[in-house]
Amino acid sequence: MTGRVIIITGANSGIGFEAAKKLCEAGNDVILACRDEVKGKAAVENILKENPNALATYLQLDLADMASIRKFVEDFHALGKKLNVLVNNAGLFLKGDDRVRQFTKDNFELTMGTNHLGPFLLTHLLLEDLKKTGKETGDSRILMVSSSLHDVNERMNRGSSVLDLDNFFLDKEGTYSGQQAYKNSKVAMVMSTYSLAQQLEGTGVSVTCMNPGFIPTTDLSRHASSVARFMLRYLMAPMFKLAKITRTVDHGSKMIVDLSISEKYQGVSGKYFDDFEEKESSEESRDEDLQKRLYELSARYCCLDGYEALTAPAPPPPEEKPVKSPKAKTPKKKSKEEKEEKEAKETTENDQNQGKGGPDVEGIKFVDEEDKPEEEKPEDRDGEPAKVTVTVEDTSKGEDTGNQGNDGEKKNEGKTEEIMEKGKAIEQEEAKVEVAAQ
Repeated sequence: MTGRVIIITGANSGIGFEAAKKLCEAGNDVILACRDEVKGKAAVENILKENPNALATYLQLDLADMASIRKFVEDFHALGKKLNVLVNNAGLFLKGDDRVRQFTKDNFELTMGTNHLGPFLLTHLLLEDLKKTGKETGDSRILMVSSSLHDVNERMNRGSSVLDLDNFFLDKEGTYSGQQAYKNSKVAMVMSTYSLAQQLEGTGVSVTCMNPGFIPTTDLSRHASSVARFMLRYLMAPMFKLAKITRTVDHGSKMIVDLSISEKYQGVSGKYFDDFEEKESSEESRDEDLQKRLYELSARYCCLDGYEALTAPAPPPPEEKPVKSPKAKTPKKKSKEEKEEKEAKETTENDQNQGKGGPDVEGIKFVDEEDKPEEEKPEDRDGEPAKVTVTVEDTSKGEDTGNQGNDGEKKNEGKTEEIMEKGKAIEQEEAKVEVAAQ
């Protein structure tokens, strides 16, 4: 069938891009809804190079941002086009063993927000467009691209558990992993398929879900480490191919094309497809009570009309790395400024002490002239040789020695002569005492 308007999310690479090319070749008007503007426009250019008459258009869409989704719908409505098919293909898969949660702009856990809540909101904002087309033509479609990993019993889901709506964003301690988050988001897509199919009965809008298979050459694992991506693509993929586990991009894109426009699937709704065949999805996904509860919870987080809005809790602050206790520091050498300050302080104290007569120095005592004791006479002491005490006078008398001029030098010279004369007199007295003693 040709001439349909088809929106494909995540159509800049992988099976989304290949499906867009095939649908354009079939004469359909395809809108590539992509997060990255550069990659989205490049994808459109690549389609037009091969098919200059193709009807391919890029519109920006970030499924991890509720505001971006609403803006996308406004931009689509501005084109004035009807809508025949919506393909919710975009998705992400973080490192399976990652234990650190990441978040969307609306505080949703990143994988659940991008793979389930984003497409959930987009679908409901476009429902009236799809219903209108379904009423006019009897055939409009919604296609959910899920995964076999929605099944908790899938061998690659070892250690995973069933969806716990009380732990929807895996915020309980020890419950988060990249693998568990991906599994939960994909089972949520399957369950919302069944819920929507029931609600849309008789509207001309059908809803189906598909598993494209394990395709290691897509960008789904772009968030994994470079080592993990290398091992997946070049080591594990060839082994899985021999075991007929892997599928190709061409295989997955053909499934999208057939479920989107093939007359074979017209009116088929509420079904899960794997390898072009209808299959039974996981037991968990077929729990009708869980489907209803999930639908209501999703509607509340997406703030749909008729539901009480629910705001996701703010993410916890990032964990701080433990601070290492500081090592004992050896005393640092005093800085030049500290040394100069200490020397200046000592100089000031010395100057002050000099003004008071100066401190005691071992062997010599400085005194002022007016405090000078009288000299002891040699004849005192009952005939014993007299002991002579020499007193050295403080010549500065509190004056600033650093500012002495010629007057100071003359004064010092006079004092020296005086001391020499006293010395001679003492020597003469000692000589007399010695003679008397003999």
